[in-house]
Amino acid sequence: MRNNGKVLQQFAAATAIAVALGWQVPALAQDAPASAIEDAGIQEIVVTAQKRSENLQRVPATITALGSETLESRQINSIGDLQSEVPSLVVGEYYGTSLVTLRGISTGVTSGAEDPSVATHINGIYQSRSRSVDSAMADLERVEVVSGPQGNLYGRNATGGVINYILKRPGKELEGEVTARAGNFERFGGQARVSGPVSDRVGVLVSGIFDKQSKGFTRNLRPDSPRSRFETNQTLGGRVAVDIDLGVKIQLDAIYLDTRTTPVVSAFSPALTPAFQVFLAPQSFRPRETYSELRSRTHSKYFQSSAIMTMDITDNVSLKSLTGYQTFRDDMLIDLDGSGTASIPVDQRINSETFTQEFNLNADWLDGRMKSVVGLFYYNDDFLGQSLTNFRLPGFGAVFDSYNKILSKSYAAFTDHTFSVSDRFRLQAGIRFNRDEKTSKQTRRVSGFVNCPLVPADRDWEAWTPRFGAQFDVAEGAMLYGQWSRGFKSGGFASNSCRDEFDPEKITALEAGIKTTLLDNRVRFNLSGYHYKIKNLQVQKIVGVGNLQVDNAAAAKIYGAEASLTALLAKNLQLDVAGMVQSAKYQDFLNCNETEFVGACSAADKRPPATFFTDVSGNWLNRAAPYSLNVGLQYLWEMQNGGSLLVRGETFFSGKVHFSEFERPDSVQRAYDTQNLFVTYTFPDNGLILRGYVKNIGNSNYKVSYLYQSAINQGQGNWAPPRTYGVEGTFRF
Repeated sequence: MRNNGKVLQQFAAATAIAVALGWQVPALAQDAPASAIEDAGIQEIVVTAQKRSENLQRVPATITALGSETLESRQINSIGDLQSEVPSLVVGEYYGTSLVTLRGISTGVTSGAEDPSVATHINGIYQSRSRSVDSAMADLERVEVVSGPQGNLYGRNATGGVINYILKRPGKELEGEVTARAGNFERFGGQARVSGPVSDRVGVLVSGIFDKQSKGFTRNLRPDSPRSRFETNQTLGGRVAVDIDLGVKIQLDAIYLDTRTTPVVSAFSPALTPAFQVFLAPQSFRPRETYSELRSRTHSKYFQSSAIMTMDITDNVSLKSLTGYQTFRDDMLIDLDGSGTASIPVDQRINSETFTQEFNLNADWLDGRMKSVVGLFYYNDDFLGQSLTNFRLPGFGAVFDSYNKILSKSYAAFTDHTFSVSDRFRLQAGIRFNRDEKTSKQTRRVSGFVNCPLVPADRDWEAWTPRFGAQFDVAEGAMLYGQWSRGFKSGGFASNSCRDEFDPEKITALEAGIKTTLLDNRVRFNLSGYHYKIKNLQVQKIVGVGNLQVDNAAAAKIYGAEASLTALLAKNLQLDVAGMVQSAKYQDFLNCNETEFVGACSAADKRPPATFFTDVSGNWLNRAAPYSLNVGLQYLWEMQNGGSLLVRGETFFSGKVHFSEFERPDSVQRAYDTQNLFVTYTFPDNGLILRGYVKNIGNSNYKVSYLYQSAINQGQGNWAPPRTYGVEGTFRF
């Protein structure tokens, strides 16, 4: 951390200033509209992160909760937009896959069958494919981001944390809204929602969305290409929700989303081999420019149906059943070389079906002193991935045809308890048992010849993930907490490989913090510190030509601190500050360096000649920023005619991000900052709202992903969107 000394000082100074301001001024709740704040203070934020409804400030965990008004006014339309709102969240994208990092913990596996390190749930239903995580953004009631391992309550693949999307439910009265939007890059679209009761016991909600961006962010410099722009997008979808109250409360949901994009891979630097530089020419290494002769595409179809039933057994005991079924289909054609030469086109198709079932028994007993959760969980995922990669390289021409069928099952039982020793002191204890089973059926042909026979492989793993903690109310509105926990991410088989096996990733975590709501409920400031030890960290790499592998790094260590404050500097003038500083580095990791030359890491053997091993111990973890800081300032003008104008400006700072364990200049994103501006005008009494926005005002260029393509000795990846702006209007009735 020596190199971060100055950053630590700056972060500490900013936090101290924010705290000082917070002690002197009232505050606004982040998930409430400014017009709704009264002199009584901050509105209570209710979250369900511990599988029961609780006040955010009473939960012993770091949670960022954003309500629907905040999501709409700040134009948070994707998981990537959450990055500037949640400390330590880094979001990237590669091959259309969302790569989510929380507190330095992430997944780098982009094959399509990957298990995430940050678990995502929509209405409590676990999302098996990372490419489907934006399907809930159009109909949100709120988002809860829980930072840190959540192995006890959420089980496998929650080592970095959990993102919970909670969707709107049918209203008690007939109501609805229609939104139309337009923006630069030829973007237009809209959404609509109507809900209400159809009887005393049944309510229905129906919503739909259409959004299209016809002009892509990335220019194609090849004049005769069928596509002049890449990164266009078209989304069409809808949702139906039904609430039924027959004594047993039933919530039924069906979500469908059809998405079409034109993906691109940008070259970040010239190929290391001179012969490849000549062969691939011309190439552009400038942001959002490429050469390609392919008509690249992705077409994905996502469907989820769910049924949630809640039964009150007694006044203090309730049973909840959560049943989910998902299908995901994706058809992708992409150019992997970013040149005018058709050297590495990839045609890939993914099909998956996922079924989940969870039972939760919530109990409040011993005169309210004990709150307990007991649960069972079952997961069944059937994944099929097929890809055709045509290598047309100097001295090497071959067609790789891969077939990957991976069946995954998971069984879990868990329990968690909070006991009030006194009115001010509480203890937590819980444990989860998880068993994972995976079967892989993989084969590959190279130019028609089978080099990986279709031989099934089976693996299973078991894990216990306990947690212990304590809370103490040091004063009214101030709570100290600390906890120790364990978590794990499932092992498996790398897709597009020949039964490449890897073991589960395990984490041991310590966290302590303070949550405060002070000065007659007019100040909110939270601070937490964390320390993680990770074993068998899963790291993806491409070795040889056309072979993807996942290795288990020896170990990693992460420690850091997060702070957040919301304050009102004057009437209707709101300041919010959130930031983090951390160290996230590999420990005792000796890895083969595929950047040496083509074939430096043998595809057949993970133990190539020692000459090509590199000791990366002490290097930064992938996509783990050393610090980040988000500062937002907004003011609400209350008009004499009864309308209101809300103006918000915000700036986001991120430290250097490493995308590879090897120190290559093109795999590093230097420290950067972005600024956003949002304006919302609410008309008096007629339900009409107009919004305008500008994101990335300074048009900053920064990378969001990186992969070393060993077949051509070149680093490549994706850039963040440039400056975007637009307007939208919403009519509510």
